[in-house]
Amino acid sequence: MNTSQGFLSLMVLLLLLGGCTAAPMEETMETEEEAVLSTVPSRLSFTAPTFDRDADGGAQHDLRTSFDGPVLMLWVAAGCSGCHDWTAMLNEELEAGNISNTTNIVSVHRYPAFESTSDVRERYTNNSTSTYTPWPLLLPAESTTVIDVETGRMTDVQLYRAFENPVTPTLQVLDSDGRLVWTSKTYWANTTVLEEALNIMETGGL
Repeated sequence: MNTSQGFLSLMVLLLLLGGCTAAPMEETMETEEEAVLSTVPSRLSFTAPTFDRDADGGAQHDLRTSFDGPVLMLWVAAGCSGCHDWTAMLNEELEAGNISNTTNIVSVHRYPAFESTSDVRERYTNNSTSTYTPWPLLLPAESTTVIDVETGRMTDVQLYRAFENPVTPTLQVLDSDGRLVWTSKTYWANTTVLEEALNIMETGGL
């Protein structure tokens, strides 16, 4: 083998080795990225502003104050017909006594980047309408992150990702420790679905 052939063989070998070493580095970077994305706490909470009504319990609501029992959380938007339907049904069930007045219910505004708080106020705080919300109505910003209930520390995990990117309407149940244990799959209010959620709450979120 002459010198030029030897040099060519060496270059081919180095290129092949370079290709072999590049893949594991990329895999390592992907693994690290997956590790960062997997840091959603198993026990969740967050704080958010409210309209500071009596029903809201203050101008800022910490979801942990509702953890004396399971929490029924409804993600809403002002222009969402399904959200109006679910809110009306919850009101009807409360008035009929089918939901205990002590049941922890909160509504959470989902799209602050697209709807003004005045639209939300008009839709959900007028007590002469069927969509009046006589429970805390939370108004988190897009940048809101969640609290790790176990440690009590604020995380860098974005609110929507932590709650599995809910659309509107979405009904969810958190147990009394802040674990997300149930999520609805229906757009329109449904008695059977609500009963399923309430049964889970009655059994402590199990």
